[in-house]
Amino acid sequence: MRYDITFHPSWWHKNAGVDFTQEFFDDPRYRMECDVRMRKTLYEHFGDHGIGEKEPKRRPLLGTDLLAAGYLHSEILGCRIRFQADDSPQVECLNLDEDTIGEVKVPNLDESPVWAGIQKQTDYLKERFGYVETYVNLMGIQNIAMDLMGQEVLLSYYTAPEEVEALLEKITELSLEVGKRFYSLSGDISGGVTAIVRRTVPDVYLTSNCSVEMVSNDIYEKFLLKHDRRLADAFGHFGIHHCGKSMEHVVDGYSKIKGLVFAEVGAFSDIKAVRGKLPGVFLNARYSPVRLMSASETQITEEVQALAGDGQENGRKVSVSCVGIDSQVSDTQIRYFLRACKEIKGIE
Repeated sequence: MRYDITFHPSWWHKNAGVDFTQEFFDDPRYRMECDVRMRKTLYEHFGDHGIGEKEPKRRPLLGTDLLAAGYLHSEILGCRIRFQADDSPQVECLNLDEDTIGEVKVPNLDESPVWAGIQKQTDYLKERFGYVETYVNLMGIQNIAMDLMGQEVLLSYYTAPEEVEALLEKITELSLEVGKRFYSLSGDISGGVTAIVRRTVPDVYLTSNCSVEMVSNDIYEKFLLKHDRRLADAFGHFGIHHCGKSMEHVVDGYSKIKGLVFAEVGAFSDIKAVRGKLPGVFLNARYSPVRLMSASETQITEEVQALAGDGQENGRKVSVSCVGIDSQVSDTQIRYFLRACKEIKGIE
């Protein structure tokens, strides 16, 4: 069975000495230097479990597949980003309301100073390596809307449905354009959302539906489903990252997306219920990094086995990952998880 671990910036900062300041995201030379150090650090800690590389080579990275950090789309739309050495970039919400969201403009990317920075990195990497590996987080439609409006977007579904719908349309147009540009560079663009997708369904367009946990299936189907369908129609192979604790509460809506081939199921979701609604879809079951911190080896083993058993379909189409492991989690606990995954037999 395929499995994966992904670390929080605090773990990398402590164990690999990497600073996730703006330089990491804007300077490809510094990022490639850090990437080599990060993969070697993984090997030093967990190489006996097939994690990391003993002698890693430089990769022409745009973004990174070693942590999840979504902010680009929101920055293009005007949000400020705060960078910290030991944390992911934080988006500063614009706090727009239903009276001001109509002022949001989707810029021509060729005239966007934010995109100009991406293009500069792309040109440098292509000139030096001849190709680019694109792992910028593909932010979900409502995630971006919440960066613009905060929780007001949830109220606007009821008080200003036409205005919020117009905003979601603009966000989708931006997402389509960004996605097309990334696909022109690589056929594997979703590793910045979750790394496991690169070893399961690598050509998928994976949208980040983190905040969909906060709405009902009715709201999802009324306001958001059409936009996920547009992304799915445009890119063919489509995936949904849903890191919330109850993916089953919106799985009816997700099941109506043609072209859905991958779904990431948040820790504590009912993965058996999700599997029942999404036959044929590859499921990645998340194991909680908070749970990992304190659970016993026996508990971790039993819980990982349950995830794999409930998520599999005829012995296939399931993986397990633990994402966001921070510096407080011991290597011993992480090894319990890796050993539990490694010992699962009979699932491809």
